This record gives sequence, structure tokens and C-alpha cells, in this order.
Amino acid sequence: MVNKAIIKQHIKSNFALWLILIIMPALFINLIIPLSVDQSGGEIVNITSILRFVIFTSIGFEIPLIYIIITSNKIMVGEVQTGRITYVVASPLKRATIINTKIIFMVASLFIGFILNVILTAPVVSLNANKIDLTMGVFVTQLAGMFLLLFMMCSITFMASTYFNKAIWSYAVGAGIPILFFILSMLSSVPALEATKYISLNSLYNETVVYVIKDQKAVLASVSKWLGQYFAMFAIGTIVFIASSYVFKSKDLLL
Repeated sequence: MVNKAIIKQHIKSNFALWLILIIMPALFINLIIPLSVDQSGGEIVNITSILRFVIFTSIGFEIPLIYIIITSNKIMVGEVQTGRITYVVASPLKRATIINTKIIFMVASLFIGFILNVILTAPVVSLNANKIDLTMGVFVTQLAGMFLLLFMMCSITFMASTYFNKAIWSYAVGAGIPILFFILSMLSSVPALEATKYISLNSLYNETVVYVIKDQKAVLASVSKWLGQYFAMFAIGTIVFIASSYVFKSKDLLL
């Protein structure tokens, strides 16, 4: 079950942060594509490579991650430290309803952010379809993969915020692990450090496998080439969120 009062309270207190950080990738895409086309001299722009380094492995992941870290800690361990959660638990609401509502809020905010990014970027991709090597199918699939990566990282951050009663430990673990995975993923691009990709969950998202180049266009590759990694990110995130629910229902909320 979902408690509407908790959802409304979380929306009210986190909407501004969500709106600013979640739509940042869309804003950058709307700047990058027109600028790249204007400077191309009439040639087809290799926008897939540009977006790969600027959006899908950088800004597109880092900025929404800030929202995830701040909000996950705010709605869980933040409420434990202020004592608000004890009042909520003391109400007729079941713990399962409380934690499931918070999980649904976090997941829904990410999913709506994904939809909003698609809506805000679809026009610029479509209008420049003949000038860039990116097709809409590939672009939406890449955005979906980034959403699943953020979904997986969100589950880790949320678990830390649920497990710990002190914000310092929640931030250290919940922010530290996703940031460590991101750093290891970046280091894996160095030939001598390529092995680091095997200890980073970020390696599950490889946006280059979703397309193949045909006639200077990036077209969607066979589903079998990328479905496995997408399912893995979804499965890991779902399992960790379920584990977070069990942790909250059995934990001692005393500081």
C-alpha cells in the first residue's frame, strides 16, 4: 500500500531539487546538439560519441546522482535523526506501508525524470535527424539504460539510508559506493587499469552496445546485445530495494 500523505510531503520538500537536477541532462543535450550541428559545416555530426562522453558517462549520471544521494538520505536517515520517523511509525500506519511508500517515491521520481528527459530532448533530436548520426530509437534506449543505472545506484544509497541511524555513515556508504563505482568505471578506460571495470557495477551499462553504425547512422542493435545488462541492473536494484524494506521493518529506530 501507498500513503498519499507521505508522498505529498516528499514531493513538496524535494520538488525543487528534483526539477533542477533531473532535467539537467536534457538541458545540456538541447545545447550540445544544435551547437555541434552549427559547427559541423554541413557534415553528419557524430553526436553519439559526444553524448557518450558528455552525457551518458558523465553529466547525465553525476547530476541525477546528486539528487539521489540527497533525497534518499533526507527521507530516511534524515527523518530518523530528527525524530520524525518515530512519530510516523507510532501512527496507525504499518512499517511496510511507510517504507514501500518511500521506495515508490524514489523510483517514481527517477522514472518521471526519465520520461521528462525524453519529452524535452525528442524535438531537438528529431529536428536534426538528417544532420546527426543518432536515431530516436537508439537515443531513448540509451536514456532508458541510464535510468536503470541510476535506479540501481538509488537502491544502494537507499539501503544505506535505511540501515544506518546516523547520517554521517549513511552518506559515507550510500554516496561513497556509487562514487567509487563511477571512478572505477572511468579508470577502466585506461588500458593498464581496464580490470577495474570488473569491480564496478557501472560497467553493466555500456551505451555503445545498443547500436550499430549503418550508412553513417547509429541504428538500434539486436535486443539480445543489450537486454542482458538492462535486466541485470533492474534485478539488482529491485533486490536491494526489497532488502531495504525488510531492514526497515525490523530495525531499531532509537538513536
